[in-house]
Amino acid sequence: MHLIPQSWSHLHILVSVLPSVGLIFVLGFYVAALVTDNEAMKRSCLVLFGILGLSAFPTYVSGDYSMAALSQDSKISQDLMNTHFGWGLAALAALMITGATALIELWRFRHAERLSDNALHLVLGLAIVTLGLMAVVGELGWQISHHELQIDPAKQKTPQAWSHVHVIVNHLPTIGFVLALGFFIAALVMSSDVMKRSSLVAFVICAVLIVPTFVTGNASMWALTDPPIAGISKAVINAHRDMALLTLVGLALTGVTAWIELWRFRQLGRFSNRSLYLILAFAIVTLGVMAETGHRGGQINHPEIRVATDVQPTDANAGLSVFVEKEINQVLWFVPWQTVHFFGFALIFGTAFAVSLRVLGFWKSISFASVHRMLPLGVFGVVTNVFSGMLILQADSSRYLNEITFVPKVTFIAIGAIAVLYFSLSERL
Repeated sequence: MHLIPQSWSHLHILVSVLPSVGLIFVLGFYVAALVTDNEAMKRSCLVLFGILGLSAFPTYVSGDYSMAALSQDSKISQDLMNTHFGWGLAALAALMITGATALIELWRFRHAERLSDNALHLVLGLAIVTLGLMAVVGELGWQISHHELQIDPAKQKTPQAWSHVHVIVNHLPTIGFVLALGFFIAALVMSSDVMKRSSLVAFVICAVLIVPTFVTGNASMWALTDPPIAGISKAVINAHRDMALLTLVGLALTGVTAWIELWRFRQLGRFSNRSLYLILAFAIVTLGVMAETGHRGGQINHPEIRVATDVQPTDANAGLSVFVEKEINQVLWFVPWQTVHFFGFALIFGTAFAVSLRVLGFWKSISFASVHRMLPLGVFGVVTNVFSGMLILQADSSRYLNEITFVPKVTFIAIGAIAVLYFSLSERL
C-alpha cells in the first residue's frame, strides 16, 4: 500500500529517483553488454533505456503538480523550485531522446537483424550526458524540502554532510535492486548466462552499497536529533532504522548467495538452477522489506506523504535499534562481538594477501584456480565484520562517526568489496 501514491508530491518522490539512479545501473549493464558483445543483453538494455525514457512523463506531470502544491509552503524557495524545474525539463528532454533513440534502434533491428554500432555508441553518449543533467536536477530537487542541508554546521555536533550523503546514497541500493531484479528475471526467462552473471554482480554491488547507506543513516540520525530539529521525530527515525536493520540482513543474504553462485560458475562453468531461484526468492522478500524501509524513511522529512490513517510512532526509546544499542553497550555483549570482528579481520587480510600476491605473479607453481577457492574465506570474513561492525557501531555511533578516519574506512570497504569481483569475473585471470 505504501507504493500507492497519496498525493502528487508522493508520486513525484516515488518516480523521480527512477530515471537518475536507474540510469546509473542500466549504463553499467549496457557497458558490460558492449564489452562482452552480447546481443541479447544489448537489446535488454535498449528496452530499459526506452522504459526510462517513458518514465519522463509521470516524472514531469507529478513534478508540475507538486510545484503547485509546495508553492503554498513558506519554507520552500520559489526561486529554487523554478531553477529545479528548468534543469528538470532539460534532463527529461535528454532522457526522452535517449529512450527514443534506443527504441528506434530496436525497431530497426527487427528488419536489419543486426544492431548498428554507431547507434549503440550514440545511445551510450546520450545516456552519459543525461546522467550528468540528472545529477544537477537531483541535487536541486533534494535541497527543496531537505532544509536540514542548510543548517549552520557550527551548531551541529555531527556534520550535516552525513545527511546530504545519505539522501544521495540510499537510493543506489534501492532503485538499483529493482533494476537488478527485473534484469535477473529477464535473464532467467531468456536463459542468458551473460545476463545472469551481470544480474548477480548487480545484486552483490547493491549488497555492498548497503554498508555506506546504513552507516550514513546512523550518522544522519545524530545530525538530525542532537541537537533536535523542529518537525523531525526521533521515534519516526528509529522506526526507519528498525526496518533498515532488516534490509541489511536481506541484502546480505541476497548478495552473498549471488556471489557464491558467481564463484561456483567460475569453478564449474555452469549455474545451479536451484541456487538461482533461491536468490530470486531472497531478492523478492528483500525488495518488500526495502519498500517499507524507504516509506518510513520518507516519512521522516516529507509530511506531504503522510495520510490521516498513518499511525506515527511516538516513543523514542522503543524499537529494535534502541534495544540493540542498549545491549551492545554492555561489556557482556560488546567484548564477544569485538572478538568476532578481529577474527573477521584476520580472514579478510589473510585471504586478500594470499590472492593478491598470486595475481601479482608470486607462487606461480600454484594455479590461480586453486587460489580462487580461498575467496569464500575472505567473503565469510567480510560478512562477519559487516554484522559485528554494525552492532559495535550501534554501541557508540556518535563517537565513531565523528572520527576523521571513519569516512575513508567506509569508502574503502565499499571499493575493496566491489573490487574483489574482479577475481571471479576477469577472463584474463
